[in-house]
Amino acid sequence: MTPIEKKTLETFNLMWDTWEYPTTSSVRKSISTWDERCKGFGSGITEIWKSKADFRKYCEASFQQNPEGFKVTSKWIETDHLSENIVALWGEIIITVELPQKTIILNPVRVTGVFKKIGGDMKLIQWHASTPDISTDEELWEGTGKPKFYENVSVLFTDFIGFGKMVLNMTPHDLVEELNVIFAEFDAITRKNGLEKIKIIGDSYMAAAGLGKEEAHAVNAVKTAKEYLQFLHERNKKMSIKWNMRIGIHSGSVVGGTIGSEKLGFDLWGDTVNLASRFESSSEANRINISSDTFTLVKHVYDCEYRGKIKIKDQRQIEMYFIN
Repeated sequence: MTPIEKKTLETFNLMWDTWEYPTTSSVRKSISTWDERCKGFGSGITEIWKSKADFRKYCEASFQQNPEGFKVTSKWIETDHLSENIVALWGEIIITVELPQKTIILNPVRVTGVFKKIGGDMKLIQWHASTPDISTDEELWEGTGKPKFYENVSVLFTDFIGFGKMVLNMTPHDLVEELNVIFAEFDAITRKNGLEKIKIIGDSYMAAAGLGKEEAHAVNAVKTAKEYLQFLHERNKKMSIKWNMRIGIHSGSVVGGTIGSEKLGFDLWGDTVNLASRFESSSEANRINISSDTFTLVKHVYDCEYRGKIKIKDQRQIEMYFIN
């Protein structure tokens, strides 16, 4: 085990301190961050007890009184050094919860996590825990397998301009029908160009190129983005509802894996994903905004317009280019 893997395991074990020996304030703080940036144990364990009434009652009571805590025992844990600063951790644990009327034992709970070294600490950047499907005998079933590091990919985000106002002026039926038609075409374009659709978040579409180690991932991502815009342009000529869209692309490394205990879905994490989203929000109507990393990979194919350094949400100044 490398030093960084050992540090990851120590960090993982420290996660249980709040829950084995809790105080009212510490549990309240952990519960309040379940839906924010995967902090603490609660952000993953909610997937286990969201459908278990006993656990829900236990959580609610935690706000009113000091809970007794619960015991966590590791059955087996493994770590893998994915890259210089990223470590994957996965395994099985046993959780014992002593409630007033009975004791609940979850054996096993499958866990997987991705940790990133920041300074001298290992920070949890993705966490998942869930009980195994009783219908399978697999040691690691889909959703809690080993996360994978992808060194060279291009991540693409789209977003419709003025979507909030459009929602107010459309019936739910018309809105869903419009989005279904548009995203179905995006799906077809994405598949045709060898990209992987990652997910749809409201009116935003996320895709990635390079997950199959394609060398031309950035070129394929730009080609796909241009075809999205061409499709919308042709559609707008014929339809009364006009859609205008921003697109952002950034190239770099990501971590990918399947998450969820009921509706499983493949997802990507890392600074490359966050920056791709920032490039989208910094774009303009019906333009493709790319990073300098992506520009280096596509400048021999596409004519690009330098925009200079532009401030993004976290106050960083980053070089950007438009695809002409």
